[in-house]
Amino acid sequence: MQSFTSKNAVVAGAASETNKFLQYPVMPTLRPAYPRGPWHYKDMHQLVVTYESTAEAVRAVLPPPLQPADGNRVTIEWRRMSEVSGFGPYTEVGHSVACTFEGNPAIYVFQAFLDSESPTLAGREVLGFPKRHGEPELKTVREVLTGTLTYGGVQVALATMPYRAVDLSDRLAEIEQELQTTQLVLKLLPDVDNHTPKVAQLVRVGIYNVRLRSAWGGPAELFMVPHVGCPVAALPVVRVLEGRQHLWDMTLSDGQVVHDYLEAGR
Repeated sequence: MQSFTSKNAVVAGAASETNKFLQYPVMPTLRPAYPRGPWHYKDMHQLVVTYESTAEAVRAVLPPPLQPADGNRVTIEWRRMSEVSGFGPYTEVGHSVACTFEGNPAIYVFQAFLDSESPTLAGREVLGFPKRHGEPELKTVREVLTGTLTYGGVQVALATMPYRAVDLSDRLAEIEQELQTTQLVLKLLPDVDNHTPKVAQLVRVGIYNVRLRSAWGGPAELFMVPHVGCPVAALPVVRVLEGRQHLWDMTLSDGQVVHDYLEAGR
């Protein structure tokens, strides 16, 4: 008969083996899909186009308890990540709307498209960013900064503005504060039955150590093509309000659940 001591040793050994696997940040354990944060972004080049859309389109993407901000403002932005700890360089297009949460200004990110797997998976699984694969590109063509988004070989978005036309050095402090506006995402994960919601949370994203190195403004143009697989045109352009270019650093670390839909339902 196995002694009590030997049984304890077997249990302890099994627990130790389990704990070893639970120390991995994510699947697969032979090579986790992404490292633990924080993730440090340096020399991030950004093209931001802010435009007015329709009230109906903005309301359609905003989950309660978020409310549309005045002006039906939508932002689509290209980010070329030059140096990111744990991820390496990649390019991303983010699509967001201005809103309010508990009466305070906020930004709700409702879709994003990336050309790299690791930050796509990390953004979705850790924080709940609505990230999918796409083919975004940000480059300078002659005197024009050009952002494009291609999906499945079809170009679905094109943004252009003069390259570094209007120096906004006198507004760096103001714009740096704007970059730290509360950013919210909706994290949705099903249970293993593929029907029951396991996670349904409104998450505030933690952005730290923001340093805006330089900023430029100028006129911008934006063109988007309706596409069922990449619905950037679902928020149509009524008129372009502003174009900006940023060069900045930041740290992306964690999130905070500000509203749990499953708990509220109980």
